[in-house]
Amino acid sequence: VYCGPLRLLAWEVAKRLNKARVPCDLITGQEKDEVDGAKHKAVTVEMADVTSDYECAVIDEIQMLGCKTRGFSFTRALLGIAADELHLCGDAAAVPLIQELLKVTGDDVQVQSYERLLPLVPLEVPLGSFSNIRTGDCIVSFSRKEIYKLKKKIETGGKHLCSVVYGSLPPETRTRQATMFNDASSEFDVLVASDAIGMGLNLNISRIIFSTMKKFDGLEMRDLTVPEVKQIAGRSGRYGSKYPMGEVTCLDAEDLPLLHSSLKSASPTLQEDFLENAKLSDNYFFANCEEM
Repeated sequence: VYCGPLRLLAWEVAKRLNKARVPCDLITGQEKDEVDGAKHKAVTVEMADVTSDYECAVIDEIQMLGCKTRGFSFTRALLGIAADELHLCGDAAAVPLIQELLKVTGDDVQVQSYERLLPLVPLEVPLGSFSNIRTGDCIVSFSRKEIYKLKKKIETGGKHLCSVVYGSLPPETRTRQATMFNDASSEFDVLVASDAIGMGLNLNISRIIFSTMKKFDGLEMRDLTVPEVKQIAGRSGRYGSKYPMGEVTCLDAEDLPLLHSSLKSASPTLQEDFLENAKLSDNYFFANCEEM
């Protein structure tokens, strides 16, 4: 079973396996596509089945243990999935926390580190003008309204057509938009997207351009964190894409110092998971909860 943080990632895995004639079910919060004879599943992490036994399970983007809104789902999958072998993919900053959590279960934890196979080059100059947009570019924004504004500005130049990808797009639409951008024969050669692309989506991006280095997190407008910058920037020039390296820059010069300092900094180590959101008063307790 593959457990991913996004519906589009689960869809990618299911599509790849089914194309290789390995039957694979797709199960997300919005869709359930069961294939005859399937012994593999691709699911969003919230849909992980912790009552079945598996030979092998994969949890992608495991550093989301530290997410205030979804950390409980990743913790449930980590501690609840009954698999002979469990592969956890994500930021090394999560390793100490995972090791501490798995002391409880007595599991043997082996850490395997991987280096990026293609170079990522932070550019010294900003994009500056939309006339400098080129094929393979992805410009990142954190507002749906701003995404469509950017798309309109780029397409007004008459040189490029833009696909759009953001979290609240219907799964079928997101899939179609990503496919059009990846298709070399398509006229849609530029991507305008939210930070949803940071979650491991396989896209043919040559250059990431941050339209801003700030985002609203539901509570306040703040600077992007080091892990957020690295994860988004890392989507550029991925191994297996058609580009020999990745580049990253900002729309405006004033944002370049934060971009460069973030890429040079180490990601902070996760100290705890979602515990602060899971505390009950002394008057309540859980008992016999099989799926916890």
